[in-house]
Amino acid sequence: MSATDRRTRFVSFDAEGTLATHAFSRTVWREAVPALYARKYGVSLEEASERVFAEYESIGSGRRELYSIGYWFERFGLGSPLPVIEELRSSIEFYPEVPTVLESLSGRFTLVVSSSTPIEFLRPLLRDVQRYFLRVFSATSEHGRLKDEEFFRWLCRELDAEPSEVVHVGDSWEHDMVGPSGAGIVAYHLDRKGTANGSLGNLLDLLPLLE
Repeated sequence: MSATDRRTRFVSFDAEGTLATHAFSRTVWREAVPALYARKYGVSLEEASERVFAEYESIGSGRRELYSIGYWFERFGLGSPLPVIEELRSSIEFYPEVPTVLESLSGRFTLVVSSSTPIEFLRPLLRDVQRYFLRVFSATSEHGRLKDEEFFRWLCRELDAEPSEVVHVGDSWEHDMVGPSGAGIVAYHLDRKGTANGSLGNLLDLLPLLE
């Protein structure tokens, strides 16, 4: 079915793993936070890393607190995360096809970002491509949950769109396929490793599907 048949108006992108690599958040979570913890509590970087990673694991992957940098900085007594986030923007990496894809689609569709990444990460992460997007949605920051069926129903209400008018693409099967599909949105799974049959190998594969 073509984009015209579906009356597609909006194309929604996940952020990390889809538009940008995980390098930025990995640097913050795996390097910066342990380093700050070590400095504050006077322990070695190795010990700080063990403590911090154990605390991460204690939360569990299904809870939104795990993804909130503000929560962790407050929990560890590290002050505001914003200066650290700005300082580490140099670690942001976009996948090579992203500028071409966004330029191609922006003239024909309204583009949005729909991510579980907290807004304090999304703003600096997407600053260099912000001009392509009408809105940037953070499920954890704005909706209090990870991306699921209910989030995507909420997204459609925010866009004043029918589910049939929205296409979503992202690299998580659970959050970028199951969630939007349950809400009636046409979804495409992105598998950059090329191990999932029927999935997109990169975002260039999306273009002919929207012709």
